[in-house]
Amino acid sequence: MADLFNSIGSALGSLYNSLPKLSSEIEQVVVKEIQMIGAPPGTRAFVRLAGLSGAVAVSLGAYGSHVFRHKDVNPELKVTFDIANKYHFIHTLGLLGTPMSSRPLLTGTLMTAGMFLFCGSCYYHAFTENKAVRKVTPYGGFLLIFAWASMIF
Repeated sequence: MADLFNSIGSALGSLYNSLPKLSSEIEQVVVKEIQMIGAPPGTRAFVRLAGLSGAVAVSLGAYGSHVFRHKDVNPELKVTFDIANKYHFIHTLGLLGTPMSSRPLLTGTLMTAGMFLFCGSCYYHAFTENKAVRKVTPYGGFLLIFAWASMIF
């Protein structure tokens, strides 16, 4: 059995050695393209923030599914919570993509602030029934719109 594996290994080794070698110029182009895929310096924090935001979104979603399961809960509050959680998840994915935008610091900052104001105020209203904080919800929505628009330019 060992002889079989040795012969297969030597056959694969000779096949690999017979393949044409890449020129160093091609290798440099490939390395350069791979480096361009990586996040620019200073923007990797948004990837970590997206990880934290995703974990918080899952945790709040699980908590909310238990809180709003009861029939005596106002259905309007459940809808508000569901909207906040859905937007939280969607914009967490957007935050994950900010390092690939042309202005990652601007996009990431707008996205983070928008999520905090929009989703945070909706979550707060859903959990406390306090409508006073909903005054900032539209500002969060505008920041989210501007964040997505900043990816265009």
